Amino acid sequence: MNKIKIISYDKRILLFWSLVAVSIFSLFIYIYAINATARNIAVRQDLEKKIVAISANLNSLEFSYIELRNNVTIELARQHGFTEAKSPLYVSRTNPSSLSLNTSR
Repeated sequence: MNKIKIISYDKRILLFWSLVAVSIFSLFIYIYAINATARNIAVRQDLEKKIVAISANLNSLEFSYIELRNNVTIELARQHGFTEAKSPLYVSRTNPSSLSLNTSR
């Protein structure tokens, strides 16, 4: 009896299509990663521009604050209704012996 061997390419075909599917999936992942990177770079550049604008605005506000603070005088304070305290109250740094506000015994 002659035995006939049949060459089957089923496993090779399955392997080929599996590799094709993995390659296509990898290509889509690569394209998505490049797209996400480009979007993140664009967002970062936009945020850097906003930071520069806010920083410039903050600098101008600081300069105007310093200018206004340097213009405050005793006469200006009196014009706005401020007066000097006759007997100022100070906070003591000594530790109290109890935590109660009722100190009269």
